[in-house]
Amino acid sequence: MGRRAKSETSKRAELTPLELRVMQVLWERGDATAAEIRQALVVQPPLAGTTVHTVLANLRKKGYLAPIPTIERALRFRPRVSREQVARSSLTHLLGNFFGGSPHRLMAHLIREEELDEEELGEIRKLLRAHGSVKGKTS
Repeated sequence: MGRRAKSETSKRAELTPLELRVMQVLWERGDATAAEIRQALVVQPPLAGTTVHTVLANLRKKGYLAPIPTIERALRFRPRVSREQVARSSLTHLLGNFFGGSPHRLMAHLIREEELDEEELGEIRKLLRAHGSVKGKTS
C-alpha cells in the first residue's frame, strides 16, 4: 500500500509555485472554497478570482485536489495528496536534478551552505546516530 501511494505521487506533474501556495492553504485548513483560498493568499497585487479558479482546475487535473460535495453554492476542495507525499516527490526530484541522486551531496551542501546553530547540529547528530543504530541491527 505504501509503495502504491509513493509511485502515484511521483507520477503527478510537478507543482508550480502558485499551485504549491494554494496546496499549502488547503493543507493548513483541510478544505476551502476558491474565495477562501484567494483571501488566504497574501499576494501583491491580489490574485483575480479567475486566476484562483484556473489554478484549482489545474490542480484537479493533476490529481492533487478533490471537490467535496456540499450544499453550499461554491465548490469546496480538499487535498488528495498529503504535504509529506509532495515533499518526498519534490525532494526526490531535487536530489536527482541537482545532486546526482546522492543524499550525501545534498546533506554536505546543506551543512556547508546553511547557517545551522548548535541545537540544529545536535539534532542532526542525534538523527544520524539513531539511523546508524537501526542500520546496525538489520545488518
